[in-house]
Amino acid sequence: MVDLSDLPSERPMPHVHMLVRQQRIEQYAAGPTRRRWAVRNAVRYAMVVAGASALLIGGTAAAYVAFKPATVPVADETRCYTKASLEGGKDFFGTTVSQAWSADGTRDAASAVEACSAVWRQGLLRLGSKQVGGPDTGTDHPIPPLVACTLDNGVAAVFPGDEQTCARLGLPRLAE
Repeated sequence: MVDLSDLPSERPMPHVHMLVRQQRIEQYAAGPTRRRWAVRNAVRYAMVVAGASALLIGGTAAAYVAFKPATVPVADETRCYTKASLEGGKDFFGTTVSQAWSADGTRDAASAVEACSAVWRQGLLRLGSKQVGGPDTGTDHPIPPLVACTLDNGVAAVFPGDEQTCARLGLPRLAE
């Protein structure tokens, strides 16, 4: 046990240090001023609103970019690509198809993927080839996995690839 008589004697503190210590104790006891509290809460509120806005805008943009309908009707024009690339501009790797009119004056409502699958099945398209081949009516040709995207001009485009192909090309998936 400590005997209080063994404690060292009190040392004098410089007067300036005493005043500084007293000011700090008074400031701490008073707490933050109302103005500082209001500014701090306003900053927090602004950060929450900005974060929520960013999430909402980002989610809406992602949904729009992820799926976009074709503005040019699929029955009028669909581009069938032989490789997952947008190089070449107008001279792209593939062909443009339109669906034929039926005898009763209506159009077949086949999807873009179905329309391009028919071209692949006939042997007109070959993977990676820029040239369109002649039809080979003797056999059915293999059809690679196909995915439909929407080009910037609103035309449906079908590429060989998986569900990530449109994103890799910077295109939205076709909303059919």
